[in-house]
Amino acid sequence: MAKPLTRSQSQRELEEVSTDTAEPVLEPPSPRDMKELVDTIVQELTESESFKAVLATCIDNAISRKITQLTQEVVKHESRLFDLATEMDSKTSQLLSLNDAFVHLQTEVNKYMNRTNELDQFSRRDNLRIFGIREHDNENLQKTVADLAKDKLELDVSAADIDWAHRVGPKYSPGGTSTKQRSTLVKFKDHRVRDDYIKSRRKLKGTSTVIKEDLTRYNQQLLQQARDNKFTENAWSKDGKIFALVKTTGGGSIVRRIIITRDLPDLPL
Repeated sequence: MAKPLTRSQSQRELEEVSTDTAEPVLEPPSPRDMKELVDTIVQELTESESFKAVLATCIDNAISRKITQLTQEVVKHESRLFDLATEMDSKTSQLLSLNDAFVHLQTEVNKYMNRTNELDQFSRRDNLRIFGIREHDNENLQKTVADLAKDKLELDVSAADIDWAHRVGPKYSPGGTSTKQRSTLVKFKDHRVRDDYIKSRRKLKGTSTVIKEDLTRYNQQLLQQARDNKFTENAWSKDGKIFALVKTTGGGSIVRRIIITRDLPDLPL
């Protein structure tokens, strides 16, 4: 009778049987094998007419979808641009309309201001301003102006020819706020007497007495601008109107009336 196997003998026999019946272990393909496999598949696919047809169809469909999408975007943007252009045209038309209205309003305002200035200047047509008459307490300016006419201007003018005469500006006082003798504003009863008075003012040349027309503030500024202009040789006023001797390109000069600032030359005429 055979002896029973020990535990170690049984384990060893099982291991031998297991070794004999086990399947062989597969090793993973190498990178080279994988590359060759991929190359083979790609070559077969590229040589296949059916694959080429499917690939071309896929590409065409993708391109068509993209073109359709882009076309829709272009149409949408073109519509937006058209709306913006229409809106801009409308705003431009409104601006042009407002500009025309502003120009018209500015023209009317200038006409009104010029007319107001003309009326204001006309109201001063009998007036003169005299600078340099020494100021005294309790002075009789009508008599002083008449005496100036007789003594210096050689005119037959009396106090009765003068409607009124008064000082203009803050009163002069030594150490006060005003350091200049105030000018004298004179209104004559007859415009012809006033004209004779101002025509004779050249006889006061070299003295401290100066006679000027009574100009509006606007005309005073306009006269000063005309005198300061580099293209004018001289500027003066006559009957409340401003004139300038304007240089010409030929080296000469011409007399030009200055009504508004735009009349001042910015180049030789």
